[in-house]
Amino acid sequence: MAEEEKKEQSGLSRREFLKDAGFVVGGAAVGSMAFMGSCAKTTTSTVTVTQPPVTTTATVSKFVDPIDSTEWTSLDAVKAHFNIVHPNADASIVNFTVNGTSYAFQVKPYASLATTLREQLGMFSVKEGCNLGECGTCTVLVDGVATFACMMLACEMENRTVLTSEGLSANGKLSPLQQKFYDQELVQCGACTPGFIMAAQGLINVTPKPTLDDVRLALSGHICMCGNLRRTFLGLVGGV
Repeated sequence: MAEEEKKEQSGLSRREFLKDAGFVVGGAAVGSMAFMGSCAKTTTSTVTVTQPPVTTTATVSKFVDPIDSTEWTSLDAVKAHFNIVHPNADASIVNFTVNGTSYAFQVKPYASLATTLREQLGMFSVKEGCNLGECGTCTVLVDGVATFACMMLACEMENRTVLTSEGLSANGKLSPLQQKFYDQELVQCGACTPGFIMAAQGLINVTPKPTLDDVRLALSGHICMCGNLRRTFLGLVGGV
């Protein structure tokens, strides 16, 4: 390097220096050509990479019968098994009086009073209409109070007293209120009639001589699809 600087200082160019040294071929420095050639070369190398094995975890759902602990692969399967093997597992015994007679009912926690009276005692005067407490066809007296039977659970009835339209008559003879409905033709198709009668009986029990306003208030939760409401209201004014 010192010698090169000396030659450049003495007026000798770098090219001339390389030429003198025998490193210039065809107008290009050998060192430069070697560098360019090395840049143009492509080197291919093979690298082997070892990856760890992939572990796949499968999740299997199991549904267990809460009573006998048997396992099932689907919810529908365990439901079917439960209903067959334990049909009354969630039922309870409830004691209450219907039309003067005491009964012990085996009822599911979701069973309504209306359904229980119809299916276990055959009290078909208790009609199941809307099942929303809006039509009044299922009305019975519970401890003397007019009540929508579809809105009360049977399991809530322990030691209570229920009166249905069947319980108003004795030995096949109509009660005074039932007789009035018959005599004054306060019925149409009859589907809503037992509910109207029981609501009217609940009113007369506390107000023997009801006014028109009393009747309207007592029967306000009832629907007559035949349109006989006015006749029914007027027929109940003054009681029986």
